[in-house]
Amino acid sequence: MSRAPRSWTQTVALLLLVLVSFVNYVDRMVLNALSQPIKQEFDLSDTQIGLLTGFAFVLLYAFAALPIAALADRRSKGLVLAASVAFWSVATAACGLTKSYGQLLVARLGVGIGESGCQPIGYALIADYFPRERRATATGWFMTGNSLGVTAGLALGGWLGQAYGWRAAFVCVGLPGLVLAAVLFAFMRGASAGARSSREATPRLSSALPILLGNRAYRWVLVVNGVYSFLIFGPVAWLPAFFIRSHGLQLRVAGEWTGLTIGLGMAAGMLIGGIVADRLAKRSPSAPQIFCMAAALATGAAYLLVLSLANVKLAFAATFCASAIGALGSPTNVTTVQNLCDPRLRAVAASLATLTISLLGVGLAPLVIGLTSDALTPQFGAQALRYALMMSLVVSLITAALYYHVARLLREDYTVGALRPA
Repeated sequence: MSRAPRSWTQTVALLLLVLVSFVNYVDRMVLNALSQPIKQEFDLSDTQIGLLTGFAFVLLYAFAALPIAALADRRSKGLVLAASVAFWSVATAACGLTKSYGQLLVARLGVGIGESGCQPIGYALIADYFPRERRATATGWFMTGNSLGVTAGLALGGWLGQAYGWRAAFVCVGLPGLVLAAVLFAFMRGASAGARSSREATPRLSSALPILLGNRAYRWVLVVNGVYSFLIFGPVAWLPAFFIRSHGLQLRVAGEWTGLTIGLGMAAGMLIGGIVADRLAKRSPSAPQIFCMAAALATGAAYLLVLSLANVKLAFAATFCASAIGALGSPTNVTTVQNLCDPRLRAVAASLATLTISLLGVGLAPLVIGLTSDALTPQFGAQALRYALMMSLVVSLITAALYYHVARLLREDYTVGALRPA
């Protein structure tokens, strides 16, 4: 077994990965902040906006992740990650150069292709650099980049969009990613497998999938990832528009405050969730899942409060709390995938989780809420989006039930000795 990386190497690697995840979500979320002026300029329906913020992004994001992750597992994770950052940064800037809805749709597909490599490779590198007992905490730090990127993406999108127009906003947030890509290329292009415990040849994608999917606990963890993401990403995608329509806020104010409350709330939740998960895992492999079950139920109740409050300041305070509670389960979801998989297949294992998250959460949730809002508009007018979001929260009950099922499976596998550290 190769020696674990020195502490300073771990710190530098984690810092770079946090920056990558930050830029990733800035470029991803800026469109959510700008959805209202885009809707008005191109005369779009909420269903079309849902396609743009959802399936137009994840259509290739979800499926491109698999071959990109397989390449990273077999070659250099750092080099593939640097190329991904450069690609999505250029595609984000290109969104600002579009002149029609169709062109914007194509540019958004490009963003999806580039960003598909970020999360799987990032999670795989963390599992390479950090031992099992520290992974959830390290993952929590990595995911704070996501949440802070949500804050910056929504806030910058709203501010730049109102000051300079939505096209300039895309260009301004996209191009700086090229600098980060150059830094990654310089410092991480040799990062291939970190602290691998085995020198066996990495299976090709066609062989890797049966290996991973043959594990029943891993299969159910994939389902949990997807349903959990529906609960989280549905509100995140539509809350800026909700505050504009139901509370009469301006684009800049809605973007800034939604970004701050969601991003900072998620950052706090992910850090706390990672620390708690590592401590609970010392008791039993199933304990973090029970913690996530309770968090899922509390998330649904918290977002229901957000949507019910008439006072906008209280609604933003509740948004911070709902975002923090909702993010508690994220580190557990990621580390459970890594702990259950073959160490040679870490990026591919994470990419399958990304596939379910992308299709059910990032893709399906905004579209379903948009369709529901359009259907309710004749009856409820501007308040249709509020009720569509409320209806989506029933998924919190399904998420909690799935966490309980996974906890039972992990407990059974641990009892019979089928659960092995990875």
